[in-house]
Amino acid sequence: MSRVAVIGGGLTGLSTAYYLAKEKPNWQIDVYEKEARFGGKIKTKRVDGYVVEIGPDSYLARKTAMTELINDVGLSDTIVSNATGQAYIYDRTKMYPIPGGSIVGIPTEFIPFAMSTLISWSGKVRAMRDYFTSPYPTDGDVSIGDFFRYHLGQEMMDKLIEPLLSGIYGGDIYELSLDATFPEFHALERKAGNMVKGMLAARKQRAAMRPKGAVPQGQFRQVTGGLESIIDALVESMPENVTLYGNAAVTAIKKEDGFVVTAKDRTTRYDRVIITTPPQAYRAWFSDDAAMAELMNMDLSSCAIAVMAFERSAFDAPLNGTGFVITRKTDTPLTACTYISSKWPQTTPADKIVLRVFLGKAGDDTVQRMDEEELKKVALHEIQRIMGFTAMPLWIEITRLNKSMPQYKVGHRELVGRIKEHVARTYPGLDVIGTPFDGVGMPDGVRQAKELVDRLKKEV
Repeated sequence: MSRVAVIGGGLTGLSTAYYLAKEKPNWQIDVYEKEARFGGKIKTKRVDGYVVEIGPDSYLARKTAMTELINDVGLSDTIVSNATGQAYIYDRTKMYPIPGGSIVGIPTEFIPFAMSTLISWSGKVRAMRDYFTSPYPTDGDVSIGDFFRYHLGQEMMDKLIEPLLSGIYGGDIYELSLDATFPEFHALERKAGNMVKGMLAARKQRAAMRPKGAVPQGQFRQVTGGLESIIDALVESMPENVTLYGNAAVTAIKKEDGFVVTAKDRTTRYDRVIITTPPQAYRAWFSDDAAMAELMNMDLSSCAIAVMAFERSAFDAPLNGTGFVITRKTDTPLTACTYISSKWPQTTPADKIVLRVFLGKAGDDTVQRMDEEELKKVALHEIQRIMGFTAMPLWIEITRLNKSMPQYKVGHRELVGRIKEHVARTYPGLDVIGTPFDGVGMPDGVRQAKELVDRLKKEV
């Protein structure tokens, strides 16, 4: 019988243990989590009729690994799509509708784009010139910012592309790798000849695949019991050959006739170890391995999420659409706001309003500098100022994600290749997956878990 240690009890680690145990029922699998609870960043506030996420709040439907997991643990009938509605850009002092037909800010319909007051006429002309532009002049990796600026111009970057894309990774899009974050744009550009033609073709293809007369669904998914219900179901569905250890920080991993793992004053020998943690955790185990330095010292961005609830009757501002993102040049530490009670109406009592406010952008140290109470005050003050209301919240929940989001800089795929090659050569039997490597979203972690289990099934 083989014995396996999975280090990290977030969604990626739990998914790995779940799928591996199903494939290898004769293996003993131990999961180590440093916190008392499992699930990592996934946290749901379930009280007084609220089922509100204070960590990640949804996932992209097109990333099907998450839906497959939800089905596997018996929650398929709880999946819901987001309510659709107009989204906005807040630039300096004014709210602007995002032009209809835009896909991550890239125009695919002429009239809505032409009528938008967000972009000047010179900016619009510059963007539409891309229809006659050649592909980006390099076959290698490039930053997101440089790629889209080349195609659409600086004004489109500042007012549409940057606020829509930077929030996903919380970093400077002029440093982030296109191939490691949005490789589909590179592929579209190469296939169609330029970006706008590629997006027009993609939109046409999507429309052709939609059943005739079907109403487009929202592109995001959630579950009615809150995302934490997925963690609960995973834990409850875990096969008998899995043991979960909470409050069990791993303090040492030694390559020694397999691996010796020390956690919570308990030392155990394993045939295989699977690490699913953030990059900084590796310092406790590989500090003397210079080849792992790039991983351990990977840049990380910080953000905070302020979720706040209001009495609907007291809320003195219109709630048009589902929310807005904020341009980087706007003088505020806020980056976006989602109207949770509008976008996910099942999460909130009918007589309440819930806003989800995001803080923390590249070059701003507000999240690191302020304590929780200060963050609550600045989030409330800024959102009141931007939206123009005076209502006071019933409650505010702050989630601080300090140094939590790995930054996939230009060349990230090559970096991952070097690290994984070193691990395979130096530590046979060790596997490394999770946010430092191939995607920071929930479905990305589940996908990596399933891919690893598929490979182990073939290898062992």
